[in-house]
Amino acid sequence: MKGKLRKYIKRKFILYPKTRDIVEVREELYSIVLDRYNDCINLGMSPEESYKNAIEIMTGYKEALKEVEKGSSLSALKRNLIGLIFFSSFYFITLTLIYLFVSMVVLKTFSKTWLIAVAGSFIYLVYLSASLYGYAQLFNFSKLARWGIGLIYFSLIPIFYIFPSMYLSVVRSRSIWHYSWINAVIIVFLYMITDYIVNRDGLSVFQRELYILAVGLLLTTILYISISMWFKLWDVAWMLYVVYLALVSLAFFIRGKKGRFEK
Repeated sequence: MKGKLRKYIKRKFILYPKTRDIVEVREELYSIVLDRYNDCINLGMSPEESYKNAIEIMTGYKEALKEVEKGSSLSALKRNLIGLIFFSSFYFITLTLIYLFVSMVVLKTFSKTWLIAVAGSFIYLVYLSASLYGYAQLFNFSKLARWGIGLIYFSLIPIFYIFPSMYLSVVRSRSIWHYSWINAVIIVFLYMITDYIVNRDGLSVFQRELYILAVGLLLTTILYISISMWFKLWDVAWMLYVVYLALVSLAFFIRGKKGRFEK
């Protein structure tokens, strides 16, 4: 039941950033609620009745929560949302003006200038992803922060893969779609490395090994595709997978030997 009380208090503070002052208030409230719960138990009340009686004391601390709230949860959320709305409005108004100026004054045509709007939208995606990640970090939402990192990396795919290919296809009449997709694979590879570095403390030994194997396999695939595309060695470059498997087997063998030696 004490764990249930802890979870109840944590839910009350879920939208609050984990600053020192807020953590102190949260722990103080938990201590007060726990004391009430123990008092009820000592008076012979059942755990369920003691729990209900204990959480009722929270209604008397709304003012304390409001004081904390002024510099934290809802006000911080409101400031972030207002800032995001104002910046987004300014950004897209400026982007529209640039688009119209280039189309009407500089080039005097709208035939290909739509690429400006596309590029600007792709850049905005990166900003939006970074903003969501920063908000998750502020409020210590670990799962949301992890998704935020992924969103940042995947928002780079339109910039480094889709737009360059689109630009060369539309403006230069040169198609690179058939091999530029390797950029997307490289971005996924970089994301996996970043995700592993940031979150490895929360992974089990098996998960770490599985992650490393997946990253190694993806790196081998990148090397295989790159070498095959640039040097036309599709019939030979597949040997990279054999080399990778050999290195993995050697690493497991050495680790096994080392483990037996340490025993």
